[in-house]
Amino acid sequence: MKKLLVLFLAFMLLPGVAASSSITGWLQFPARVGVYDGDILIKDISLSDGSVLVYPAGLGMRVVPIGGSILWDGYSFSFNDALYSSGVSYLNLSYTFPYLLEGEKLFVGGYEVSLKSVSEKGGTLVVSDGETSKEIYCAAGKEVSYENMRISLTSMPILFDGYLRRSKNVSIGEWSVVFYNYTVSSENGQLTEIVDIRVNGKQYLAEPGETIDADGLLISTGELVGSEYLKATIRLKGAYLRVKVLPSFDGWLREGKTEKLGPYLIKVDKIFDDSAYVSIMNPCGRVIRSGFITIGNFSSGMYYGGLLIGSTASRKRDGAMEIHVVAFIDEEKVPRVSDVALLNVSFLAPGNATQFVPFDARITITNEGPSDLKYVEVSLNLSDGFKALGDYPAYFEEIPKGKSVEIPLKILPEKAGNLSLGNVVVTGHAPYALSCYGVEQVSFSSENRVVDVAPAKIGYLVKVSALNGSVGGEIPLNVTVINTGNVGLPFTLTVALPKGFASIAENFTAYGKWLTRTDVLPPNGSRTYSLTVIPLVPGEYEISAGVESHGEVFYNSTTIRVVGEASITPGNSSLGISNESTNSTCEPKVVTEVIKVPVPCNESNVTTTLSEEGMSLKDRLIYIGGSFVGGIVFILLLAWIAAKMEERG
Repeated sequence: MKKLLVLFLAFMLLPGVAASSSITGWLQFPARVGVYDGDILIKDISLSDGSVLVYPAGLGMRVVPIGGSILWDGYSFSFNDALYSSGVSYLNLSYTFPYLLEGEKLFVGGYEVSLKSVSEKGGTLVVSDGETSKEIYCAAGKEVSYENMRISLTSMPILFDGYLRRSKNVSIGEWSVVFYNYTVSSENGQLTEIVDIRVNGKQYLAEPGETIDADGLLISTGELVGSEYLKATIRLKGAYLRVKVLPSFDGWLREGKTEKLGPYLIKVDKIFDDSAYVSIMNPCGRVIRSGFITIGNFSSGMYYGGLLIGSTASRKRDGAMEIHVVAFIDEEKVPRVSDVALLNVSFLAPGNATQFVPFDARITITNEGPSDLKYVEVSLNLSDGFKALGDYPAYFEEIPKGKSVEIPLKILPEKAGNLSLGNVVVTGHAPYALSCYGVEQVSFSSENRVVDVAPAKIGYLVKVSALNGSVGGEIPLNVTVINTGNVGLPFTLTVALPKGFASIAENFTAYGKWLTRTDVLPPNGSRTYSLTVIPLVPGEYEISAGVESHGEVFYNSTTIRVVGEASITPGNSSLGISNESTNSTCEPKVVTEVIKVPVPCNESNVTTTLSEEGMSLKDRLIYIGGSFVGGIVFILLLAWIAAKMEERG
């Protein structure tokens, strides 16, 4: 009888589930706090006295003043301090609730904290801000940090440890637990005891010593005492959760004291009875914003670029005034240089082109940011295989906000294929408060264009025609060039005369026996170039002509026969020469005549002079010595073309 009395007293003294979980600290207004079906919404704040308008789950609207609280259904809410500004406001509050079950969710301002799994050693939490989530493990009795939250938990707390009396209901939080009955069965001489436990009316059968998972509870059954009592330990399949939400800064600052917070410096310049004058500075100490803040439980703070400063109290210590400063910084709202400058850079080019054929492109730069952009440099980053032709403006002193500039380009594709054209990088300088110099360099780039460049097919047909002639006589020479390729590219035409030939050729430049000129023909286009050659020695000669374009050489030639000297009179020739006899011992009669043939401005006149002093005809003919532009490079080009022509000859 005494034993039963002790058991009964132990049963009667067992506690139920109290509000053992909490959220305390500063939350941004407006806010949602608590577990589902027990949360509270804080929707409005009075700027006259700081009271808040709240909506506890299932209660409707309530007004809670600073220092006030409300209780409902095992939950409580207390309101301690308020810090407000035109940019953002924060509330210092506390909220209590019983527990968080495995799989349940807790609202903490802009965060959601879910208890994913739990064991006697700890629990796994999932914290989400609506866009990103992170899984963190919290060991029992340890505190973990996530951003400005500090979280600790008591995992699987014991809600009941004692004896259940048969048919006696035990209320544990939201659960009703009853040791309903037990039975004994015999099988093959073995006795088996089965206990019948009802949780919220639902039946669970187990042998003594087994554990029952009963919808949020874990019931470990023990020994039976007679037929009336069952030893049981009941644990919560969840945790007591405690969340502290801290400000970015919480401490006492004296007059003149400077504190670093994120990219800012904050300084208390002067403290008065119910207010203080404070400054927000950039990292170099330049004041960005300054002004008064009020001191008290309902504080009017100062806000700039994600930073809010307020004060809840003041005091005099060691002969100096101090204020209790509370500050919050939202890193996402700290001004970035990208927020004060935005250039829309476009690199426009055709999708298709042909190798070696220049195409038109365009760079467009539009200042879509809130500020004028100064000292703007444009860098054209063309990929291998492309080359910009000519100059383009690469510097602008200023591009005002809302304005655009356009840069036309001529681009030469030197390779074929589906090629990346490259992009444009524009660098400028924008006003930026957090910069020590007040401005910051910014850089923006265009998209990377791709151009499908068709390969160039370079082909020319060269035809050379000339009649036979005699020494000293004018022989017409025609060179016809036909473009058989698919592109109209500049080419160089070179005519190689035999040694001992003079020539009359307009728009050609002469160097030794080489006559050269440049020209362009469209695909399938043709042009005939007419020259006059004058042989000085009889014989059989080959006259060659070649076309070079982008490393390709196309060549042809003709052969002529030159007989002995002919009689040349002033009336029918550019040279006046009279031979009265073909006998080599005879002295010829020499007639002197000067003939000037005009040629374009960069070529000298052809002048042929005959004297009466017995000079040979070969000596008396002067070759064309046209102006030689291009210097040694031109000479090397002629030599290279000549070598190609001789190789193919």
